[in-house]
Amino acid sequence: MSWRGRALPVVPAALLAIALWLASTPAVLAGKVEDLTRALLNDPSYKVRTQAALLLGNLGDPAGVDGLVKALGDDHKTVRAMAAQSLGKLGGDQAATALKRLLEHESDTFVRGQADKALAKTGRARAAQPETRDRKVYLKLGAFTGGSKAADATLLGALRVSLKESLEKLPQVVVAEGMDDKALAKGGHPAFLVDGNVLKLAEAASGSALETSCEVKVMVARWPSRSVILWTSAGAAVQGGSRERDKQNARRTCIEASAGQLGDSLSEYFKNQGG
Repeated sequence: MSWRGRALPVVPAALLAIALWLASTPAVLAGKVEDLTRALLNDPSYKVRTQAALLLGNLGDPAGVDGLVKALGDDHKTVRAMAAQSLGKLGGDQAATALKRLLEHESDTFVRGQADKALAKTGRARAAQPETRDRKVYLKLGAFTGGSKAADATLLGALRVSLKESLEKLPQVVVAEGMDDKALAKGGHPAFLVDGNVLKLAEAASGSALETSCEVKVMVARWPSRSVILWTSAGAAVQGGSRERDKQNARRTCIEASAGQLGDSLSEYFKNQGG
């Protein structure tokens, strides 16, 4: 999911013309924020929106802040990331407040990284977090049923255990096992439901070995409202023998590896959800 190390999108010809024009006429730039903001908020191409966000930052006109703040809600993560980056360049209270608000709910690691850097540039970095004991996040794990029929109860149990262990590496996370639903929603601490299913669990010959591949999809929803916040998925492939015991071991290893990836991914979100 990370965009680290990737080149920025190719600039469309129309926006490239704008960029060259802007670069050659600095005295006129202040009056063109409106055109770039319109492209940022309305153009159907995320590449155009991304470049508009970058140009607004390079322009250096505080009038661009309003549009960039709105672009933090863009459907495409690259647009959100570049809007955050440009807000860091422009600075100010409005930009800092918007970046802090973005970090409260953004799950993509690339966007979060850009927002953190941008917030530091504004000189208004996030305040130190309270002690861990005051930042508990309660999680309720679902049954993870309804997916591949090849994922039996034993494998689903392994999935839940692996995901639980991975999430509990965060000291503020409490996976509530057996806690009453009403009690889970009390106390003023954030509470979430983590559920999903095994989308794929299959085997195929790979030379003299047997390759087991799997994919697990996970949902995070607020509890008790069950309003979905995000979906994510992870997969793995494991080679093993053709004996039934070998197959079972490979399936379990594949599921556990996917669960570990998902736990690491979700941890990035839950790190910033403490009460």
